[in-house]
Amino acid sequence: MQLSDTPCRAPGVVSRLLDGEAVLIHPAQGKVRVLNGVGARIWELADGQHSIGAMARLLAQEYEVELSQAESDALAFCRDLSGRGLLN
Repeated sequence: MQLSDTPCRAPGVVSRLLDGEAVLIHPAQGKVRVLNGVGARIWELADGQHSIGAMARLLAQEYEVELSQAESDALAFCRDLSGRGLLN
């Protein structure tokens, strides 16, 4: 994955936002994952319309962090979710 990629949620993954966190259920794998507030925001933005770079710019503004840090973190997080079969 690169900053220019536009990830989207994998089909079959069920998600719910609860108290600022996201709960992801991957029935085919029998796995549940809970995302913190920042992870939940990335999950929300992973709609196939936002590039990882665009997500990072929004996160940098919303959480008042350096853009380079937001880019690095968003990229690593999306790669992790992709590796777990949660993002395409």
